Amino acid sequence: MKLEMIGLNHSTATLALRERAAISPDALPELLERLVRHPNIEGAAILSTCNRAELYLSPTFHFDEAELRALYADMFELEPEDGNVAYVNRDSHAVKHLFRVASGLDSQMLGEIQILAQVKNAYTSALELACTSGILNKLFTQALFCGKQVRTRTAISQGAVSVAYASIEVAQRLYHKFAEKNVLLVGAGETTRLAAKYLGDAGACNWRVSNRTAAHAAELAEQIGGQITSFPPTAEDIGWADLVVSATSSPTQVVTLKECKGGLKSRRRPLLFLDLAVPRDIDPEFASEDDVYVYTVDDFQELVASNIKARQKEAVRAEELVEKEVHIFNEWYRENRIAPSIQQLQVALETIRASEVEHQAKHFRPEDMEEVDKFSRSMMKKVTSLIIANMRRAAADGDDLTLARAVTVAFAGKDKRATEEILEKLNHELSH
Repeated sequence: MKLEMIGLNHSTATLALRERAAISPDALPELLERLVRHPNIEGAAILSTCNRAELYLSPTFHFDEAELRALYADMFELEPEDGNVAYVNRDSHAVKHLFRVASGLDSQMLGEIQILAQVKNAYTSALELACTSGILNKLFTQALFCGKQVRTRTAISQGAVSVAYASIEVAQRLYHKFAEKNVLLVGAGETTRLAAKYLGDAGACNWRVSNRTAAHAAELAEQIGGQITSFPPTAEDIGWADLVVSATSSPTQVVTLKECKGGLKSRRRPLLFLDLAVPRDIDPEFASEDDVYVYTVDDFQELVASNIKARQKEAVRAEELVEKEVHIFNEWYRENRIAPSIQQLQVALETIRASEVEHQAKHFRPEDMEEVDKFSRSMMKKVTSLIIANMRRAAADGDDLTLARAVTVAFAGKDKRATEEILEKLNHELSH
């Protein structure tokens, strides 16, 4: 097998190094074309995400590891010593690595969904530029199939494993639909924006944004189609909201019951606070009010820990599915490797059979020739099957068995002269 991969990921490289190795979509075509111009590279694909930068190559012959690391450092414009940090996998190990990546088993967040689309984009980009090879096409298409199988047949991607997403899971227990719910966002940082994205994906569309820096509130409000309000939120804001998501860096509580209790008096519907801040933004006394629910980071972390444990359990089954797909790929490769030789063998043996029948025809009555032809085909089919079986067994053991050796092995212990005669005729046919 001629497959090699080399790369960095969140487990082996610092964030600073991963940032230097990141490839923009605009730079990808030039890098791929540079790779396939290399005299030893028949096909190439690049998988570049925020957590990994990997090259997948089908070389004419295996690179020396030092040469491969130097090539990697050059392609990603890294220092030579940075290439020494990269991991290298060859042949079946490269296959298994990509299958695990596509299945979310090698991700920082076990079972993440996005990586499957990223693997698909890496393959599509290389394919559209005609930079892939036959074996890379098979590798990536089967990796995508493997990733889908793992997510269909296991629950490895189910359950929130981030605090922001876990908070939305909690909200969905109370509000099954968000389209008609009023959402108040307190804070405009990364956590709040991430929660807003998840809520938007779930259908939320009525927003107010409260932030200490008005410009940041206005920016977020524009992105999500909402309105800005004062900071801290007023009692009227609390009366308007069905869901409050808060994640500021304030050292003290931002939304207090004392200041906002008036907003609760006219309510006839539930109010849910999702407090994602440490220290807490939301006054815990809100939970003493009727139909008001307050959840904090500790609540979400318990859910996250439970979901991570469940995903780890599912990962065992996912690894089994990956192993199965790797075995299927290896079987395909072995069969594909000997397919040209098998075709040669079948053509040569049929030519020999037809020639021998024609040569011996003078010894038979014309009316018997149909049976002679039928018998010769049956006999040659058995001979061919025996030789092919030996070739496949040898290929499974990693042995590049020649046709001559396959014939010799097939007829081991049989008539030596007959074996030599078959070999002589095979060589004659294969040389023409």
